[in-house]
Amino acid sequence: MTPRPLLAALALAVLSTPTFADPPDFDRPGAGFATTVLPAGTLALEQGLPTYERERSDGFLDRTYTADSVIRLGLGGPVELQVAGSAWNRLEERGMGSRRHATGHGDTSVGLKWASPGSGDAGSFSWAALGNVTFDNGDEDFGNGAREVSLGSTMQWKPDDDHQNTLYANVDHLKGRNTWTLAPTFGRKFGDQWMAYIEADAIHDADEGNELQAGGGLAYTIGDHLQLDAYALHRVAGHGPSFIAGLGVSMFFGRKS
Repeated sequence: MTPRPLLAALALAVLSTPTFADPPDFDRPGAGFATTVLPAGTLALEQGLPTYERERSDGFLDRTYTADSVIRLGLGGPVELQVAGSAWNRLEERGMGSRRHATGHGDTSVGLKWASPGSGDAGSFSWAALGNVTFDNGDEDFGNGAREVSLGSTMQWKPDDDHQNTLYANVDHLKGRNTWTLAPTFGRKFGDQWMAYIEADAIHDADEGNELQAGGGLAYTIGDHLQLDAYALHRVAGHGPSFIAGLGVSMFFGRKS
């Protein structure tokens, strides 16, 4: 199944779920993902609106817009299924006296997330692991060109009810090469609805070398089942995008127990 009908079918399942359960932690925004999973039989949609990247390389300036989607399904116990993709992307390329643009969809990934039984209360430690397989089914300008396997983990410390610190570690294996990511994040709540954080992303690519991004973001909760977010990262050193920014919305859909 191609990404568009797959994501559309899962989105329809999300939207057709009639009633609500207690809300979970969302994976958006920031590096890594929540150290909790969804309750069994519940769904969440986390949608970019979109993400923007700017990168200059070899005399070309590329601007990319990506409407990235993640659909999460609680399988019961400490396990969760995730399906992710980008049904719409746009590339704007300028350089050498020429201009080019392209639109299309990206690759699709399927993953399993496992969360530790940590309580998530103040003074606690918790962690989760996520394994993904990304299939080479995107359009030429927006796909990896080969199947990719990823394994990541997020570790979280909550010194009190208002602060949380996380460390995200991940490895992507693509075309026989590994890309490593290590990203600490420091977050703080402001009242019941606002959360702000800062982060630093250290990335080592086997082909292109090292990259360091730094930035932060905000999340605003509306009710118990909706979250809006905004974030931005700027390249501090090395290769990679010079600027990344995005808006997003996360929605939780569940059933009453």
